[in-house]
Amino acid sequence: MKILVTGATGFIGGAAARALAKRGHEVFGLARSEDSAGRLRLAGITPVAGDFADSASLIKAANEVDAIVSTASIGSLAGSAETFAQDRDAIRAMLGAIEGTGKTLIFTSGSAVLGIVNGGEATPNVFDEDVDLPLPPSVFAPASANVPPVMVEMFGAAMAARVETEKEVANASGVRGIVIRPGLVYGHGGSYDLPGLIRMARAQGVAPHLGSGATLQGYVHVDELAELYCLAVERAPAGAVLHGVAGEVSQRELAAAVSRMIGAGDRTASLEFGEMFATGGPIGVSLSLNKRMSSEKTRHLLDWSPTRTDILHDIEFGSYAT
Repeated sequence: MKILVTGATGFIGGAAARALAKRGHEVFGLARSEDSAGRLRLAGITPVAGDFADSASLIKAANEVDAIVSTASIGSLAGSAETFAQDRDAIRAMLGAIEGTGKTLIFTSGSAVLGIVNGGEATPNVFDEDVDLPLPPSVFAPASANVPPVMVEMFGAAMAARVETEKEVANASGVRGIVIRPGLVYGHGGSYDLPGLIRMARAQGVAPHLGSGATLQGYVHVDELAELYCLAVERAPAGAVLHGVAGEVSQRELAAAVSRMIGAGDRTASLEFGEMFATGGPIGVSLSLNKRMSSEKTRHLLDWSPTRTDILHDIEFGSYAT
């Protein structure tokens, strides 16, 4: 199968592209510079000139392949309503190009659409793949969490834009549209939240967390997530929404592992929500959210069996420590 991967030079997209190539697929990666093209060639991926922000190049690339795995994001995981709307426009362009062809498009969303602020305490909500989104403000930012109203509005608008894209993909006409929501992705020293948490810890001398640090989120190793992308391309039905999580970890456990890794022992810093944002920006907000997800339906549907649960060891002694 000819497969285009957007974001193929990134952490998740690169892992997915390499895994797809190993399974015998002909993989193309979107590249907006010769440097990116060179890195793709070294990884055994054929570069295709284009930019995720340029609809014309996306349409051209989409017309030349059998399937699209989109992991790119103009706003990255810290996107706003505006940047996530730009992501939506990029996805719309590719959906329009392949409408009625039966081709596959996989959209990478994120666990933040399920995020809940709860003052650093765990929430009972564990969302499965069929959850009704977007979550209302009374759920993702209850009054007891003391989140500034402006941040509630901004976060709600960003997640609404993300969910809009999810729904357009899942309901696309004449297209096998699939949505994947990864949890906290770790491994090989990469990730979004973890390097940010490490930077925050080095700047403060210890790793921070919101309140008591009991906030929980699902996680997955990037190699096992890459396997999920392969299974989704090969087997998932149209309209499938998949959750990429293998286990669950608390923010205090993550912070303590980072603190030990930088030589600060088990000491961590308890911060308020505003302090988490001031210290870490969007990453501080991301680390403050409960993002509890079930992947039971995904595992059953695709016979996906992730086994890696070594996130804390990898932080303290593995790829992040080295």
